[in-house]
Amino acid sequence: MALRSRSHKAITFSSFVFLSALIVASTFLFSHAGFSRAVEELIVHYSGQGFGFKAPSIENKFSWDAIKPSEILRWNTCYEKFQCARLIVPLNYSDPTGEKAAIALTRLPSPLLQGSPAYRGPILINPGGPGGSGVEMVIRTGELFSAVIGPQFDILGFDPRGVGRSRPGASFFETAIERELWSGISDGFQVMNASSDSLARAWANAAINGQLAWERQPEILGHINTDQTARDMLSIIKAHKRKKLSYWGFSYGSVLGATFASMFPNNIERLVIDGVVDIENYYQALWSTNLIDTSKAMDYFFTSCHAAGPDICPFYAPTPDLIAANLTKLYETVKARPLSVRTPTSYGLVDYTRLRTSVFSSLYSPWATYPTLAYALAALAQGDGAPLFSMNDLPKFQCDCSADSDDSRLGKDAQTTIICNDGDPVSSKFEDLEDYFEDVMKKSEWFELWAGIRTRCT
Repeated sequence: MALRSRSHKAITFSSFVFLSALIVASTFLFSHAGFSRAVEELIVHYSGQGFGFKAPSIENKFSWDAIKPSEILRWNTCYEKFQCARLIVPLNYSDPTGEKAAIALTRLPSPLLQGSPAYRGPILINPGGPGGSGVEMVIRTGELFSAVIGPQFDILGFDPRGVGRSRPGASFFETAIERELWSGISDGFQVMNASSDSLARAWANAAINGQLAWERQPEILGHINTDQTARDMLSIIKAHKRKKLSYWGFSYGSVLGATFASMFPNNIERLVIDGVVDIENYYQALWSTNLIDTSKAMDYFFTSCHAAGPDICPFYAPTPDLIAANLTKLYETVKARPLSVRTPTSYGLVDYTRLRTSVFSSLYSPWATYPTLAYALAALAQGDGAPLFSMNDLPKFQCDCSADSDDSRLGKDAQTTIICNDGDPVSSKFEDLEDYFEDVMKKSEWFELWAGIRTRCT
């Protein structure tokens, strides 16, 4: 699928290294003693916005239907201590008088008066993805950001066009039930060589999703891309009666920030891009340079578990190589005989795909997840798959017909739309996908999961 807006797209940047795994150098990885819970929550949230991970839901729901979209920001109290608004912007900036979109905004206001000389205005936050909700990130971690950045800023999260509570939302399906029934291989990371037909099934699945996209939202999806979102950011700043952007973006948010900087270099006050993506590789839709240090992060699990000792790391073995061998043995075991699991809230199988994706997802935030991973692997070795299964378990599907439904599954369609619109066209030939998969697997074993991103655009 490659639905494209006719507006600006071809941008060249310097290459950057994508920090796809956070490597931390401390043998206290497996001990929570002295570890800041606030920092842990911040790491868990933004690092978990990567491809295929569940986004945390907001317990204290708020009806966005109560907010009327407007071209002038009108803030409404929401989620107790926050303020929310919906800003009207052009769906296509090449046709500013045409169809409109509404961008959902949430801010934690600065305690300073706006007339104060110390007040610096809003700092926009993007958690990554693409498809991550800035609204949710600020509601969950806005106070942490304020503590880091200072009280002189409003901490402002927005759901990029097509995402979350912004409208129109990107959707390949007419109902949530239809999406749930078709989810299958398209949900989350999938191991592309878990079976002899996994790659072919992923390719065929992508073809169906592309066809549905063309049928369901042909006039909308072409305008859901990073180019238009950067223009939305400028609109947000102008709606605040300001000329320059302050911004902090993580992972894909570095793409969005750098794109804004390329398009509007004279409209930047301060810009932080964190966990920087290889942007040229991203816009080429190659996804081939993202896992440079991923195996190092995995190796660090083995070495830090060994250094922590059996009293702290339950998956301990006498040497790091033995810990690695024990994990390999678990892969072989569940591949030959998957383990059935019933938890108090869910059920399913711990198979090779489930184990592999759970281990891979932990590499995004080792400080927060390695202790849990070690416990889950130790339990799995004893025949208990429930802790491992629960690491990336989605909440039970609930049919919600409200317009502002908060279903974490909805971000997948927006993510695919943005990725495929932004990137160069990807060949639809299966033979080309086979060649690509063979090539990237030479770079890292973890491409058996990561290659699924490019596959969506075939």
